[in-house]
Amino acid sequence: MRGDHTLSGHRQTIIRVAIVLSAALGWSALLQAQNQPAGPSPADAQENYGKLCAGCHGADARGSQQGPGLAGNAGVRRRSAQSLRNVILKGIPAAGMPPFALPDEQVDALIALLKSLNAPAADTKVSGDRAAGKEFFFGEGRCASCHMVFGAGEPIGPDLSNVARQLTVDQIRQSLLQPSAQIAPGYALARVRLRDGSALRGFVRNRTRFDVQLQDLNGVFHPLPLDRVAAIEEEKQSLMPPAKATAGELQDLIAYLSSLSGVHAGAPASSRITAEGGIDFSRILNPKPADWPTYNGNLSGNRYSDLT
Repeated sequence: MRGDHTLSGHRQTIIRVAIVLSAALGWSALLQAQNQPAGPSPADAQENYGKLCAGCHGADARGSQQGPGLAGNAGVRRRSAQSLRNVILKGIPAAGMPPFALPDEQVDALIALLKSLNAPAADTKVSGDRAAGKEFFFGEGRCASCHMVFGAGEPIGPDLSNVARQLTVDQIRQSLLQPSAQIAPGYALARVRLRDGSALRGFVRNRTRFDVQLQDLNGVFHPLPLDRVAAIEEEKQSLMPPAKATAGELQDLIAYLSSLSGVHAGAPASSRITAEGGIDFSRILNPKPADWPTYNGNLSGNRYSDLT
């Protein structure tokens, strides 16, 4: 019995020592963490950008005569972190960009800043009422009179079903307030005057040495041989007018557009999408072998048919 008491006492002593050591190690780790120098903050990265980059790329990262804009830049968005690191450290001598010998943590902070300037709207927290924005889009705002979302609306302007993956929040805001500042590729207006005295107005979808293919504002394509064309007058203004909305309506609309990240299986509330005559969405999700429901085949764009 006495031996058992002795063993029990030893166990209690060992447990007390373990507790004391754990506490000591915990305090040591905490003190060590407190004494470690903090990595560069976003403010530090912004300061570095101001010193090293703003002179060419603009204080607001929108570009200047010396260098391209880095905010809302699709090319920057597509680059990997390693690719951006190489550009910062090695420069682009042929383009006049010098290399910058910076510590790794400062390079990482600059990369994080560039990524944040190019984050798609879908990955950004946007305030506003999405439901109210959708109601404005299809109602008073009349956005659906030119744009389509998940098959609903009119195909005059770009399809916006995936706009939150294609644009940043700032780009969405600018496209609503200043639509002529950046016109989507393929949607610049032109007036084609023909030699017979008539004229057509719409979007030049394709142009070769022999012909021009114009899509008029009703969606009809006109393949026009150049020997019929007297002149092609390109317009500088977008067909889309600036959005007429209150500050609240505009923010709700931006919130709604920032939620449009592409068609997903099961996303529509109904198996039919609003359109003249109705469209069976299940046939688009699961097409029959003889069907080719999108320009590139099925929704994955595989350009392949199961037909034999």
